[in-house]
Amino acid sequence: MEEGGGAAAEEARAVEEFRQALAARDLLPPKFDDEYTMRRFLKARGFDIDKTIDMWSDMLKWRKEFGADSILTDFVFEELEDVLLYYPHGFHGVDRDGRPIYIEILGKVDPTKLLNATTVERFLKYHVQSLERLFAEKYPACSVASKKHVDTITTILDVKGVNWMKVSKLAREVVLHINKIDGDNYPEILHRMFIVNAGSGFRLLWGALRGLIDPNTADKIEVLGETYQYRLLEQIDKSQLPHFLGGSCSCSGEGGCLRSNKGPWNQMMTSDDLSESTLMETGHLSNENLACQDMEPDVQMKLENSHSSGSSSIPLKMLSSPNTPVTRKEDMVSPKLTTVGSTVARFQLCHSVWNLQLLKLLVEVIKVVIVFLWSLLSVAQLFSALRRVVSHCINMSSTAEHVHMPGMKSGGPTDKDCTAPCLERLKRLENMVMELNQRSPRIPPEKEDLIEESMRRIRSIECDIKKTQRALNRTSLKQQKLEQRVENWKESMLTNSCRFSYCNAL
Repeated sequence: MEEGGGAAAEEARAVEEFRQALAARDLLPPKFDDEYTMRRFLKARGFDIDKTIDMWSDMLKWRKEFGADSILTDFVFEELEDVLLYYPHGFHGVDRDGRPIYIEILGKVDPTKLLNATTVERFLKYHVQSLERLFAEKYPACSVASKKHVDTITTILDVKGVNWMKVSKLAREVVLHINKIDGDNYPEILHRMFIVNAGSGFRLLWGALRGLIDPNTADKIEVLGETYQYRLLEQIDKSQLPHFLGGSCSCSGEGGCLRSNKGPWNQMMTSDDLSESTLMETGHLSNENLACQDMEPDVQMKLENSHSSGSSSIPLKMLSSPNTPVTRKEDMVSPKLTTVGSTVARFQLCHSVWNLQLLKLLVEVIKVVIVFLWSLLSVAQLFSALRRVVSHCINMSSTAEHVHMPGMKSGGPTDKDCTAPCLERLKRLENMVMELNQRSPRIPPEKEDLIEESMRRIRSIECDIKKTQRALNRTSLKQQKLEQRVENWKESMLTNSCRFSYCNAL
C-alpha cells in the first residue's frame, strides 16, 4: 500500500510540475486544464517533462489545424448508414466496471466498398468526431452511472473470416494515418481488448508478434479462440453483451446491437443522477475544474435558480457541452474549466492500435514464416540425406554378411571400419542442424535490399519486354502493309505490260 501511495504521490507531483510548465509557456487552454489528460500524456512519454511538453504543443497545433474543437457541430457524416454496412462497428453497453464497450466485426469489413461510400478525408473526420462525442457524452454518463471516474473503454474485435493477405495498400495507409493521429494526440487510452474467433494460425502469429509489441499494450490484449464467451462474461454482464458474442441482448427494435448505441449515455438521466456531488466524486466535476468563462447568461440564471431553490442538479447537456462549462460562484476568481472532451484520446488506440501493429508487422511476419519454412525444408533435406546414408550402410553390412564363408568369423576391425564413416557423417549432419537452428530466423537487411533491388529489376525488365512486344507488333503491321503494297505494284505492272503488248499487236 505504501508503494502504491508513493507512486500516486509521485504522479501527482509530476502532473503539477507539468501543469506549471505548460502555464509558464502559455500552452494550457482552460479546456485541457485537467489532471487526467496531463497524466495520460506524461505516461505516453515516460513522465519526461520536456518530451511531454513537445508532444502537448504538437497536439494543440494539430487540433487547431484539424478543427477538432468544433467538429461536433461543424461536420455532418451523411454517409454513416453506408459506412456501417461495409464497416460494422459501434458502442454497445458497459462492462462490469462501467466502461463503454466498443465492438468491431472485422470479418465483414469491405475496404473497397467502404472507400467507395466515403472519402479518406471524410472518414478521418468521422473518426475524430466519434472520439469527441465519446468523451463529451459517453464518459460523463458512464461516470455518473458507475459513481466513479471512467475514461477508458473495453474493445472486442471479431476476426472470424479475416483474410490479412487481402488488405489493400490504401486500407493500410488509412490505418497508419489514423494511428499517427491517435499516437500523437490521444495516447494511453486502452483498458482491455479481446480478439475473439482467432484461429490457431492467428494465435501462433500472435505468440511471435507479442514480443515485438510494447509490453504495456500487449498486456492489455487477449487473443481468444471460438470458446471466448466465458472470458467475455467474466468482464461483461450477459445483458450488456450482443447475442452474436454470447450475450442475451439483440436490440431487435433498434436495428441491431451495433446500431442501437445502447448505454447510459443513450438514456434520459434524472436530475438526481447528475447531482454536483456525484459528478465531483467521479472526477468529471471538481473544485479545481469548475469554471465560468464562455457561459451563456441563461445557463447562469438556471444555475443560480437551482442553487437558490436548494437543488444541486446539473443537466447532462450543460455538463458535456464544451461551450457551456459548469460554474460555481466561489470559484469565479480563478476560473478553470473541466474538460469532458479532454479524455478524447482514450478511445482511438483501443481499436486501431491492434490493426496498426498487424499491418505494420505483416511483412515482417511473412518474412519470418518464409525463413522458418525454408529452414524446415533444409532440415527435411538433411534428414532425407541421413536416411539414405543409413540405408546405404545397412545394405553394405548385409552384403558383407552374405559374402562371409560359412564358419568364418567376422572380425571386429572390419565392423568398425564400416561404421566409422557413418558416425562421422552423422556428426557432420548434427553440426549442420545445430548451426541452422542457431541462425536468426530473420532475413538480414542487406539481403532484403538485394531482394527488393532484384524485384525492381524484374519489374523493369517486364516493362522493357512489353515495350519490345509493342514495337514488334508495330513492325509486323508495317511489314504487312509493305507486302500489300508490293502485291499491288506487281498487279499494276502486270496490267500495264498486257496493255502495252496489246497495243503493239494492233
